[in-house]
Amino acid sequence: MNSGINKIIKLLINTVLLITIFFSLSIAQNNAEPLKLKIAFTARSYGDSIYLRWAVTNPTAWRLAKDNGFIIEKAKVFPDGKTEKYSKVTEQPIKPWSMEKWEEYFNTRPPKDDAALDNEGVAYILGIGEKNEEEKLNLPTESEDYLKSIKEKRSSQEWALLLSLLAANNSLIASEGLGLFYVDKDVIENDSYSYRIFVNYNSALYSFDTTYFVIKNEKFDPKKAYQTISANENDGSIEIIWNTDLQFSTYNVERSEDKKTFKRLNDSPLLTLKSAPSDSLNKDSFIDTTIINYKPYTYRVYAMTVFADEILLGEITAMGRDRTPPEQPYVPQPSHFEENKIKITWQMADPPASDLAGFYIGRDSLIDGSYNYINKNPLPKTAREFTDTTFSKNNYNFYTVFAFDTAGNLSSSYPVYVVLNDTTPPAPPKWKEAFMDSNGVVTLRLQPNKEFDLMGYRILKANAPDHEFSSIIESFDPDSTELKFKTEFADTVDLQTTTKYVYYRATALDNRYNESGFSDIIAVPRPDVVPPIAPVLNDAKVTEKDVTLFFIPSPSEDVKSHYVLRKTNETENWDTIAVLKSKDSTYTDNNVKQNITYQYCLFAEDSSKLKSDLSFKLEARPYYLGVLPEVKNFTILFDESKKIATLKWDYEPMQNIYFVIYRSYENQPLVRYKTLNTSDIRSFTDNDFSNGSGKYFYSIKAFDNYSAESKMTERKEIVLK
Repeated sequence: MNSGINKIIKLLINTVLLITIFFSLSIAQNNAEPLKLKIAFTARSYGDSIYLRWAVTNPTAWRLAKDNGFIIEKAKVFPDGKTEKYSKVTEQPIKPWSMEKWEEYFNTRPPKDDAALDNEGVAYILGIGEKNEEEKLNLPTESEDYLKSIKEKRSSQEWALLLSLLAANNSLIASEGLGLFYVDKDVIENDSYSYRIFVNYNSALYSFDTTYFVIKNEKFDPKKAYQTISANENDGSIEIIWNTDLQFSTYNVERSEDKKTFKRLNDSPLLTLKSAPSDSLNKDSFIDTTIINYKPYTYRVYAMTVFADEILLGEITAMGRDRTPPEQPYVPQPSHFEENKIKITWQMADPPASDLAGFYIGRDSLIDGSYNYINKNPLPKTAREFTDTTFSKNNYNFYTVFAFDTAGNLSSSYPVYVVLNDTTPPAPPKWKEAFMDSNGVVTLRLQPNKEFDLMGYRILKANAPDHEFSSIIESFDPDSTELKFKTEFADTVDLQTTTKYVYYRATALDNRYNESGFSDIIAVPRPDVVPPIAPVLNDAKVTEKDVTLFFIPSPSEDVKSHYVLRKTNETENWDTIAVLKSKDSTYTDNNVKQNITYQYCLFAEDSSKLKSDLSFKLEARPYYLGVLPEVKNFTILFDESKKIATLKWDYEPMQNIYFVIYRSYENQPLVRYKTLNTSDIRSFTDNDFSNGSGKYFYSIKAFDNYSAESKMTERKEIVLK
């Protein structure tokens, strides 16, 4: 048996390069916890029994599972979804066969064909004999590449496990010998059962997840797996597509030309490799390139299950079809040769393709439009010109020629544009607005013309309405698609002149250079360049809460606003605190603090945004009365048994304040007792009654950091017995 292992492994490697088993799992590890090892689990019911299959895909998990065995437990599932208590399916954990049982099996099994895959031999040598091989994996010598050696040994373990699981998929005996298969006969038909599987192993590095599977015990019907498969009928090939399922491990495709005799097309089982069950659209396919177009073929797709049987998934008949479009027509620019006629011509290879069937003419107002057909009936394949009499005279006309073959494949020419014969000029443009800034930059805005063939505008200028206007801007170019939409223009004029206005007019041009009449003349005033006279700040009135400024406004006629500026002695920059109207002469600043000196000044701004000099500066300081609001709702709750007095009061929210508790004993005067240096405190607990029994009096007063204080509350007393 050992002499044939190399041949067996070579056959397996040629197969495994195309497949992966259904047990592919993703494993996530939390560095703070043991790595969770996964167990894949599935089942199939037959009415009188339930077949159970499982596997692991990690060499470490496989080694630990072989040593400790798999524990399977079962619970009946009731119609309401509840389950009874789980019980073990087998008394002992399920482990691979012993060496003695493997030897007994090989001595008694019938002879096998040398060319056939010996799945049981692979399961024994790579699945069971792996432990002995692991013990031979000594550390690499000093002359070896340490990391490379470890990677190679790890890779060999993974290949051994993969080939072992492949053998288990192909043989129930192999799966049973590996401890990965069990038949549960202690079941009742049509009852539902919940199975769970785990390995009783835990360490600081590894532990096993518990996997559940619920199944109804009904007779197995392979037709339930039958599905509608689909086909892509391509040119010279046919792609067969089917839905994949975790219960299937590999797939085979067969083809028939007479729907009777089928031949397998794939040399090895098929399955697209996946890293996890959820990382694809659950589709698989096979492309047959050994076909003849328009000849029907019937295909069958079979699936190999993890229970070592093959199931028919579906059948479909399909044929390859011509998908190659005809050559692309070449279309020169069409000709508008009569008022209501446009001629479109095109060129094709000589001779054209034999399967050329005819032509359609498409037209649209946009170069990237949908190009609807304008000829209801197709033109013959010999046609090379077409006359359009339904084109639009008020929009663009783009054309493309579609060529189609006998298979319905379509190609299209590049779009071409026709220039219509046109002698009608656009309407005179209309002004939207025009203005000049303080630097002499003029902004001119036109209302957009509505002509579809508008090419652009010509802007003209003069210093007087009765002078000759000169062209200064031309915003048109027959090759530009952007200039036609330009309706805003800029000009620069000299401000050092006594002329108060500059005058503009405009014309519009279309794509045939037809020019409109003149627009209305628009007069743009030159801006004022003389700043206003500064206002005079002459007095200030202060209170504890505000500062009122009195000033003489700027006498300049075009003043629009007065700006009030403020700063303190500690700051360098002025802040704008108010913008006043041109005739205002007073301003009250309410945003002030007591005992702080403020400096004020003003300046004027005219309608041209010109600013005056600053006014004279003036200082003002709001005074401080030093009186704080009273403390309210002062109460004392005295717990005589515990000898604790709790003081409570209300006070409006304020910053930088603190409270002082005053206390006296019997007829003595009130004195400072406690200082509470927190602005938001509103209670105090006193348990210091060292004077003994008698009357104690309390009162409260608020202070701030500027030596201001409130009135003292009325006295409250408690009696200590």
